[in-house]
Amino acid sequence: MRTRGRFPVAAVALCMVLAGACATKTSIDRTPAPPSSAEVAAPLVIDQFLRAANSNDLDTMARLFGNRDGSVLNRDDKEMVDRQMFALASILRHDSYSIASSQIVPGRRDEATQINVSMKFGSREIVVPYTLVYSKAGTWLVEQIEITRITGAR
Repeated sequence: MRTRGRFPVAAVALCMVLAGACATKTSIDRTPAPPSSAEVAAPLVIDQFLRAANSNDLDTMARLFGNRDGSVLNRDDKEMVDRQMFALASILRHDSYSIASSQIVPGRRDEATQINVSMKFGSREIVVPYTLVYSKAGTWLVEQIEITRITGAR
């Protein structure tokens, strides 16, 4: 009779273990950026992007511009991307630049950062915010540039 008393306890314990193993957790497909990545890698992306803009290297610009899903180069029509990058390059052509500051993007702290870039155009110096996003592929991409800071100042 004692063995019969132990069976229900063992069965309940086994069911609890199996239930825990079968449980699934629903999560959003967000790969958080490594903690120091925004401080180191994001400014390097800005540097590459602005060098490409000054030299009309539209392919490099397109490779570095996109969203969480990836670069526009891999997503959009090549002809349209070329036109967009050419337009951006003509606006972003600068004499020099420096990173003024960086800050979090509220609600997107694990996936985006804002880099404020002080850009010099002749005698004018303008701080332009760039939003960079950490893509699903694990790279930083320029997602948004507040070009109205430049075009509104001209």
